[in-house]
Amino acid sequence: MTAKRVLKIANAVFAAIATIISLLIVTYAVIMIYENTRVQNQAFGTQTIQYKPEVVEDTVSVDELLKNISDAVGWVTIDETHIDYPVVQGEDDLYYAMRDVNKEPSLTGAIYLQSKNKPDFSDSYNLLYGHHMDNGAMFGDLTEYLEADYFFSHLKGTLITFDKVYDIDVISVIETDAYERAVYEITSLDWNGYERTILNNRNINVVNTNPIIKDADKFLVLSTCAGATTDGRVLLICKLTETDMEVEPVSTPAPTQIEIITGRTGDNAGHTWALLNLLCAAFTVLVLLPYLLREKDKKDKQKNEAAQAQDQQQKQQKKKNKTVRNGIIINVILAVVNIVIFILFEDMSGTMVIYDNYTIWMIIVLGLAVLTEAVVTHRENKKDEEKDKGNTKIHV
Repeated sequence: MTAKRVLKIANAVFAAIATIISLLIVTYAVIMIYENTRVQNQAFGTQTIQYKPEVVEDTVSVDELLKNISDAVGWVTIDETHIDYPVVQGEDDLYYAMRDVNKEPSLTGAIYLQSKNKPDFSDSYNLLYGHHMDNGAMFGDLTEYLEADYFFSHLKGTLITFDKVYDIDVISVIETDAYERAVYEITSLDWNGYERTILNNRNINVVNTNPIIKDADKFLVLSTCAGATTDGRVLLICKLTETDMEVEPVSTPAPTQIEIITGRTGDNAGHTWALLNLLCAAFTVLVLLPYLLREKDKKDKQKNEAAQAQDQQQKQQKKKNKTVRNGIIINVILAVVNIVIFILFEDMSGTMVIYDNYTIWMIIVLGLAVLTEAVVTHRENKKDEEKDKGNTKIHV
């Protein structure tokens, strides 16, 4: 095979790879836009609002909430804002930062009570965490409280636990950092402590306050990240007042139904597809391209073979055909393997992830395909060099 032919095949292969990569980048960009929109909309809690405790006269039913969200400890609502969510509690303060209330991986996380607090909100200081979403979902509306007009027009809310219902009255909104112990390292606080450690703390910027509230025995604090720095935090400090409303006796949750998903296995079975797996499947098929180009080049060269070396070339050609044929068979099998893995275990109607449990196997298959093609190419090039040397001796 001449250097010109090798260069032509290499250019064709790289052009095809560049085209596929460009298409994949465009596809990835479209998918990411779709995913971002879907995640943003999902953060509004439309999937969990059906479990919101039902109020009938002076009684609240929390059965549906407990049955459907295993780690639920209550429901928080701030009137006329997007804050209307179930509250969960994990073993630590990181678990629900990247999981939704169903314990599924989620960039929006959940609204969760800090792990140090008692789950029945019996502490005098109860801290809730939630991500700041630019569209106002989760605790995105907390930054709106930095504006005085918004602050004074959104001062009421409700907290429902499994045994009590509380009225929420906003006391103040503050700015600080994630390391301020006065707000992040406590579970108890009285009014004197609030004035001393929060209102008169040089590390805390009190932006707006409600002059009507002059005392509180129980606090609810909502925290989110915001500000020019990574560690910036905005906290809405509220007063909790127990109401006379009764919470219906909580029934025993029904046994969890085990959903059997056939044809798919793995941690994210039936819910996601991996971008790397799609790339592996595509490139495993692409590895077949050099074979096709080589066969075309071989047929063109056969038409110009010297008549005196025809018998010798036919013998060599049989060996070459056997090598190439074996290589094609192996690569076709490997391509089919990767395609089958992708079809069986990836769900492109679900969420896109970068990799999953099957990525390593698809990478191995792709590696075998590339290795096979490289071995065949090396052997064919070596035979072509030997043949060219033979032809040179004959002509001399």
